[in-house]
Formats: sequence, structure tokens, C-alpha cells
Amino acid sequence: MTTRFSLAELAEMLRVPVDVVRAAVDDLAARGELTAESFTFAGRNWRIAPSDVKRIQDHIAEGVRRGVIQITPPKRRVLRKVVVGREDPPSQA
Repeated sequence: MTTRFSLAELAEMLRVPVDVVRAAVDDLAARGELTAESFTFAGRNWRIAPSDVKRIQDHIAEGVRRGVIQITPPKRRVLRKVVVGREDPPSQA
């Protein structure tokens, strides 16, 4: 059985947002440029074959180069923890 990737796994591998990968996959599928090993199931969920990963990566890179696709890095969430001083319980002597 061939390993196939979900859109989220592919987005993580390519380090791009899932929406960008979904748009690339939908575009390539509409043009008939994906192999038959990649398929949809349960609506919009995709299973991507390893043989199509490079094609999708090239499609995204071409879109970025032409300025059609804008990839913005995710905003970093910085949390600051503040430890409030507590009183120690009284010691029993």
C-alpha cells in the first residue's frame, strides 16, 4: 500500500499554510495534472501521493514567483507567564 499525505501533512512538509496547498491541489486537479494515485474522499479531503508532492511544490513556488500566491509567516504567539508570590504555609513546630 502506498503512503499518501493529507493536506495538513503536506503543508507541514512544505512549510506553507494549508489553504495554499489546498488551492494548489485543487488547481492542479482541475487541469488534470495530478496522478490517479491522488484522490479526494469525504468531500474536500485529499490524499496526496508522493509522486505528486514535487509537482505541487513547483506549482506553489511558481505562484509565489509570479506574485499570485502570498505566503505570510504565521504570527508568533508569545505568552508570558507571571508567577505571583505566594506565602508559604506556617510551619508547625
